[in-house]
Amino acid sequence: MNFNLSGRTVIITGITDSSSLALVIAKECKQLGANLICTGLGKTEFHQNLSEAGLSFLERTYSDFQKTVKEELGEDVLTYPLDVTIQANIDSFADFLKDKGIKVHSFLHSIAMDKTIRQGKVKPIMTVSREEFMDAMNVSAFSLLALTQSFYQRNLFVEGGSIVALSYLGAEKVVSHPYKNIGVAKSALERLVKEMAMELGKEKQIQVNAIRFSPYKASKAGSAIEGLEQAENSCEELSPLGNAKAKDLAEEVAYLFRPGNRITGEIRHVDGGYHIRG
Repeated sequence: MNFNLSGRTVIITGITDSSSLALVIAKECKQLGANLICTGLGKTEFHQNLSEAGLSFLERTYSDFQKTVKEELGEDVLTYPLDVTIQANIDSFADFLKDKGIKVHSFLHSIAMDKTIRQGKVKPIMTVSREEFMDAMNVSAFSLLALTQSFYQRNLFVEGGSIVALSYLGAEKVVSHPYKNIGVAKSALERLVKEMAMELGKEKQIQVNAIRFSPYKASKAGSAIEGLEQAENSCEELSPLGNAKAKDLAEEVAYLFRPGNRITGEIRHVDGGYHIRG
């Protein structure tokens, strides 16, 4: 069984800083020999009519992303500014890969956004606006399909490749801490995984899976969610194997990225068994 990713190109989305789960996964893939291409939110030619504060935020965010990638993964790792709410930006990234003659073996979707989570508080679902709902769905779920479509239309995927999306138990259940609007979007993400697994598997033997990871407060996203620290402690206490570590998740993703798998359409759990509790 081949666990070597040598010579295989892996697209990593979702790195924001040194605490990102996507970064831990990227490190694991690189250690196994993968060639990494990392995307991060940043200012592009497609950002029009933004305020000075908005542009400054994008510039600062991308600068922090690039610094993290170079320091943690090395100067040789390619980076690209990507805002998944802008289709032209997604297509420009796919064109960039095509122009460089890069084929995609694996792709990690680790992107989520929910404007109903602010300063550690989560809005009740009955107060969520149409705009907030659609924004979360667009970034957290549809972006998986939009990126995959853009790669597919340009014939960038290698036959037998692998796509993995990060999800959470809150996609299926009302969890102990508020997850609400983003949970609905993650549920849509998981449903997309199954439809894409069927179509891409039949056409190009591409595997598509999702992984639900343990509560993880160390990341920027996790630290913004109300009650996640308590959920992490509860998972550690109640799970048969205790709370899973970021390294556990990275190893599972790398396993799904290895060539020769026959695993697709699955919603896997890396949570120490927490999901089996009633």
